[in-house]
Amino acid sequence: MSTVSETPFFSVVIPTFNRSDLFPYAVQSILNQTFGDFEIVISDNYSEDSTPETAKQFTDPRVRYVRTPRHFSIPDSWEFARSHAHGKLIIMLSDDDALVDSALEHFHEQAQRYDAEFLFSRVVEYYDKSFPGSERNSVTCPAFSAVSRRVTIEEFIAPFCAFRPKFHLHPSAFAFSRSVAETIARRTGRYFWTNGVEYSAWLSTALFSRAIVYIDLPLTIKGHARKSWTTNISLTNQGKEQIEKLIKDVDQTCRYTPLNNFTMCNLMAEGILLAKNQFREELAPYEFDEVNYLRKTVAELRRRSAMGVNVTAEMEDAVRYSQKYPSLINEFNKHEPKRNEPLRRLRSIAADLGGRTLRRRLKAYQLSYKLKRGPMRMGLTAYGEDFGFNDILECGTFLKSILRSSLVKDDTGQNIQANNMTERRIQVS
Repeated sequence: MSTVSETPFFSVVIPTFNRSDLFPYAVQSILNQTFGDFEIVISDNYSEDSTPETAKQFTDPRVRYVRTPRHFSIPDSWEFARSHAHGKLIIMLSDDDALVDSALEHFHEQAQRYDAEFLFSRVVEYYDKSFPGSERNSVTCPAFSAVSRRVTIEEFIAPFCAFRPKFHLHPSAFAFSRSVAETIARRTGRYFWTNGVEYSAWLSTALFSRAIVYIDLPLTIKGHARKSWTTNISLTNQGKEQIEKLIKDVDQTCRYTPLNNFTMCNLMAEGILLAKNQFREELAPYEFDEVNYLRKTVAELRRRSAMGVNVTAEMEDAVRYSQKYPSLINEFNKHEPKRNEPLRRLRSIAADLGGRTLRRRLKAYQLSYKLKRGPMRMGLTAYGEDFGFNDILECGTFLKSILRSSLVKDDTGQNIQANNMTERRIQVS
């Protein structure tokens, strides 16, 4: 029988709302971990579905269920959830995500080695069977080095503030110190502030942590389901009604960004500018690149428009504000997409569908061959029907073979050390 420590090493906190069909996968991925000193906090944002009953089916004593007194906005829900964590390090795991079963073991090992208070891993992306696109039941895994290393504050913050983040910032991939979060909350009033909860929080955490460590292994699985934010806001057009339903509990007011639209770019910009306002002295050396922000916002709006979403008002607002940068307006006009581009793209996909399916199967065969021979040093996309996975947990099992193939040992069976003493080849179990 598993026991729970009064102060576990990890608190894995899962904020959820009306996703009783998704969050159990996240919970089970933690119960499957090879490192056992953790607690799981299921934080229910006043769900109207069967979330309470589903959560109470988990009888492991390390699992706790808490519920907000009413439905909260996203940052309020996450702050409520975080306040119930007792662990030394906290991971805020999105309810449509999962961790590979050795993730906590790797985070613990590197936290101990570097005395780190802020750690993060590489992210893979899984499109589940409900995903409304041809990518359904597939996983995309980027190339990785299997090396852990310290990251300087400058390396993490400077490109982040310049709107060119060097690392994947998805919240499920990060572990942060509870004591650091409480220090920030005492200074500013809370830890999570904005709809894009991670953007201000990660900047402030990087400022106050003893050590920042990057684990270059694909330990975090970002799920894309029909109900997922990214699916609805960035990847597909689920229709105006579905989008409005998804964001009904979102504070629509942007207090710091020059534009007032609901894009992923604006979520990021609001978080950066809030953090710069809260920590003016510490973040003063790091400039916010407004031109890059505008450029990426217009690109995101054009992608949405190509999927059939009406973003006319948002685009006009962005172009109007960009008048202060004449070269940027010239760039926007030069790259104005043709009106029939979406139709041309659809015809191309339809004409080539059979050929792409054959190429996908060939790549699956090639990947199987490579995994049997040695380390993978390139990105990959794999489909469940080719490799035998049908949900995010089974996808995690498939990823084990990818991790095993990255292990490099010397003649004694020990891991080979990287030449740089600040890096170390990671043991893959």
